[in-house]
Amino acid sequence: MELGFIGLNDLAGVEADARFAAEHGFAGLEYNYWGNFEELTADTVSQMRNILDKHGVRASALGLWGWNHTSKDPAEREKAHAMLNRGIEYAEALGAEVLITGGGETGGSLEENVAEFVKVFPPFLEKAAKAGLTLAMYAVHGNSFFTSLESYERVWEHLPEITIKYDPANWQHHGDDYLAVVRKHGDKVGYVHIKEHLYVDGDLISQPAAGMGDIEWGKVMAFLYEHNYQGYLSMEPHGELWSREPLREKMLLLSKKYLGQFLL
Repeated sequence: MELGFIGLNDLAGVEADARFAAEHGFAGLEYNYWGNFEELTADTVSQMRNILDKHGVRASALGLWGWNHTSKDPAEREKAHAMLNRGIEYAEALGAEVLITGGGETGGSLEENVAEFVKVFPPFLEKAAKAGLTLAMYAVHGNSFFTSLESYERVWEHLPEITIKYDPANWQHHGDDYLAVVRKHGDKVGYVHIKEHLYVDGDLISQPAAGMGDIEWGKVMAFLYEHNYQGYLSMEPHGELWSREPLREKMLLLSKKYLGQFLL
């Protein structure tokens, strides 16, 4: 396993994060886009890659969030597919190992969503594989029917190569057993987000460094080892306080120090 974190998308931020990563022993940086992905250009991606190469830091993943790849609206689906194709191309140009995206949402039953996903995604899986990319599907976020462990299990009956972008905090906040996900299907985890949640009286009040909240990271890591996970642990600075300075860099360094006890 290797450590990384979610980076800033503007070129100045890419430069600062790449320098920080190199100085402190982070192996990779992840970049995520929602609707603003449409504005990202090949030239900017090329400049990002040059910055990463200069500092000897890799791109761990590119995330494409919120686009509805199985929408019943033809225009919306066409646009989402164009962005997904571009996402694969840009991820390859960055040298990324993983492309994160959602499964789409038809508005119908789980059966309908699975059937549509299985029909739509094989060409994208083939293109991603040729680009050297693993496709990791995010859970419990916008425009994705992957809102339960069952939704993944139903897809694996047809497309076993699909993997999970696993974020214990997101599963916990959704009301699910986040340990059951990695205990049962750690072999299907393609990418891991490290985000901490701290609850008081049932309310999420802070998202500090790993080890300072309620996620049982030792148990998460135990199951990752049992399933021989060898990918990234990508730290996600999140929330109003810990996602920005002066706490952002502290969150990254404290999380790295805490997780280091579980790494060989």
